[in-house]
Amino acid sequence: MKVFRLVSMLALILAVGVATTSCKKVKDADVQAAAQMALVANPDLADVSVAVLDQVATLSGTVKDDASKAYAETTVAAVENVKSVVNNIEVVPPAPDFTAIDTALNSGLADALKDHATVKAEVKDGVVTLTGEIRKRDLQKLMEKVNALNPQQVVNNITVK
Repeated sequence: MKVFRLVSMLALILAVGVATTSCKKVKDADVQAAAQMALVANPDLADVSVAVLDQVATLSGTVKDDASKAYAETTVAAVENVKSVVNNIEVVPPAPDFTAIDTALNSGLADALKDHATVKAEVKDGVVTLTGEIRKRDLQKLMEKVNALNPQQVVNNITVK
């Protein structure tokens, strides 16, 4: 009888322990939602998404720099019930802004082309494209003036007479 009572008590304790543990099971979907909410708080991480499987968060998407990549990982790692983070985020720097360079080139080209009325210049993204006609003896002088403006590239489509 004492053995039966002891076994019954142990079975009851075991059943209560199992029930308590199984009630605390965390759903990956809940962890994923929490991690995604943490990322949404930072506009620099707008192109980052997170997937959670067995409480392991996997980050994917793109950011502009390494600091944003590290911040995303740290942010998700701090989310409750995330065991680890796999960071597959790619760093893609933003395209350069050539507005100031193009403005400076256009300004300098006005002076460089003033003696060459038959030559036209177009500037886009730091690249100067020259068209029109010029005498052979004037070409070198014009090219020196244009190159002195330090463009990214000069495309010479000038017809030489």
